[in-house]
Amino acid sequence: MLPRLFRRLVLTMHRRAAIRALGLLPLAWTLPGKAADKYPAGPVRMIVPFPPGGTTDANGRIIAQALAQALGGNMVVENIAGAAGTIGTAQAKRAKPDGYTLLFGNISTQAISAGLYPDLPYDPLKDFAPIAHTGKLVNLLVVHPSLGVKSVPELIAYAKANPGKLSYGSSGIGGTPHLSAELFKQRTGTDMVHIPYKGGGPMLADLLGNQVQLSFANLPDLLPHVRAGKLIALGVTSRERWPSVPDIPSIQEQGVPDFDMTSWMGLFAPARVPAPIREQLVQATLDVQKKPEVIHRLSELGFVEEPMGGEAFSAYVAQQVKFWSTFVKTAGIKAE
Repeated sequence: MLPRLFRRLVLTMHRRAAIRALGLLPLAWTLPGKAADKYPAGPVRMIVPFPPGGTTDANGRIIAQALAQALGGNMVVENIAGAAGTIGTAQAKRAKPDGYTLLFGNISTQAISAGLYPDLPYDPLKDFAPIAHTGKLVNLLVVHPSLGVKSVPELIAYAKANPGKLSYGSSGIGGTPHLSAELFKQRTGTDMVHIPYKGGGPMLADLLGNQVQLSFANLPDLLPHVRAGKLIALGVTSRERWPSVPDIPSIQEQGVPDFDMTSWMGLFAPARVPAPIREQLVQATLDVQKKPEVIHRLSELGFVEEPMGGEAFSAYVAQQVKFWSTFVKTAGIKAE
């Protein structure tokens, strides 16, 4: 009898242990789920669809570094350049919408391209969830000193007296320097010849050599040459004077109506990113833009912060797509 009782006791103990173990299983199953809910639980890739060293890349890297610290994870910047930023942007569109691939886009990829490229491989409004605006940058209108004009009214008078004789250089068709000049022509009724270059470097070399007489280009690229007396600054393309160069008047204040051209950039996620992750990214991106070191680093590059996130940024992007798509078509601008 003893062996049989002993066996029964052992089996009972095993059953109780098994029941207790099963009772713990829901907790064990829950723990991995909670770990998976933490974002980010791994490296986050930020695609910058332009080469390293440009203004969009510089802004993106500052924001990426600050976000990595704020979120407690790694933010890896990957430059995927080509076709005016559309290649990298299209790749971001195809990424899994889990918050682990983000896009650092700008006015060109998220607004101008919609009107410039009939076969654009993405829809800026349908394929992306805007996270936050991260800064804007102004263009500067400059002329070669030999032209002999020192203000916007003088340039307009010269252009009207010499229709088609002035040439302006740009970094390429469809960029903000090109569109700034076309907007200027439209608002002033002047006729100038566009000379597109493959990048800002070659254009600047010819501008300094007086092969082209004027240009609209990014403030940081032109300002050193203005300070050195090699170029004459006529005006900034924002509605009002730019904080970093308050001594240079705006084009609008010199009599050109409704003239405003500022390049902006911001963070985006693929559409259908989970709402909690998007909200976390929106808040984190807005928060880091309040940090003194971020403000200082961006202002050193000529950026002005205009924080807006979530739905406010979505509405802004939609307005920009509508305006620039209409302008590109009205001006008859065609992609290369």
